[in-house]
Amino acid sequence: MSVTEPVRTADKRVIQGLLLIGGAGLLEFSAGADRIAFYWTPLIIGTIYLLAAIVDGPRGGYWATALGLTGWGLAVAYMGAVRPPEVDVAGVYLVGVGLAGLAAALLRARGFAVSEAGLALTIVGAGIVLALSLRVDALVDATTYAVAIGAVGTLNVAGGGWQLAARRRCDDRAERT
Repeated sequence: MSVTEPVRTADKRVIQGLLLIGGAGLLEFSAGADRIAFYWTPLIIGTIYLLAAIVDGPRGGYWATALGLTGWGLAVAYMGAVRPPEVDVAGVYLVGVGLAGLAAALLRARGFAVSEAGLALTIVGAGIVLALSLRVDALVDATTYAVAIGAVGTLNVAGGGWQLAARRRCDDRAERT
């Protein structure tokens, strides 16, 4: 098994799912409109995924997503909150994703299941969202991301629950024989 293949147990998958659902609720009620500024959204999402990754441990899932979004999210939050004069936004975003890549490489070297492809896909997704955000209103609405994270969480709870039920059925059959 390579270092990039996560080892996810059904129990932890359910916990991750519940955490993602809770994080989606937090995002929905905290970002946008008259609440905190939307520019905090990528960092909030990255933190939600980081917590889910931590719950699952070094060999679990979500490390690539968590690192990519947290690195980019830190850069977005910095630019939104500080608004430094004469600093190019794109350059700061590149620093954020570069630091995410560095963190991923360091964690992977220590045995964490961080997929290079997963990290790259997260960064590509963030870039697409950023590129289209001026044309697609839903991409600058925290509710869009809350719904998406809630859906991922629900799938995790359902999948983990199904795995647990299947394990119980197997255990019951083994006891009867």
